[in-house]
Amino acid sequence: MNHELYMRRCFELAALGGDAVKENPKVGAVIVHERQIIGEGYHQVYGGPHAEVNAINSVSAAHSNLLTSATLYISLEPCFHFGKTPPCVDLILRHGIPRVVISVIDPNPLVAGKSVQKLRNAQVEVLQGILATEGKKLIANFSKQFHES
Repeated sequence: MNHELYMRRCFELAALGGDAVKENPKVGAVIVHERQIIGEGYHQVYGGPHAEVNAINSVSAAHSNLLTSATLYISLEPCFHFGKTPPCVDLILRHGIPRVVISVIDPNPLVAGKSVQKLRNAQVEVLQGILATEGKKLIANFSKQFHES
């Protein structure tokens, strides 16, 4: 599978969030089944549904049964904590998605690898670091708030 191809699509989608996501990260997500994109989404507005939610919701009813054999690509590790929205990691597990490919681990200490560990503990295959340099650039403004003293 061409992980870089799908991750680049995540980046394209994430960029659509523009300034509407405010201090939140720009995130894109793509759901792939047998090399076909069956769903995609991005974080569209501050306080609104995250990229993973929008991607899962974009999957047609006719394809919803494919989630249990699909791969979810995300430009940033899924959220682990309750904020303005519930944790996306739980949504991924609830839908039985067996493979998750992530560009960058979330720099937020409330997440910071916890979602990856939770997914792995649930026997989800996780691949991380795909196009990480580009992924870090995408969330540079978001990351700054966790590196200031």
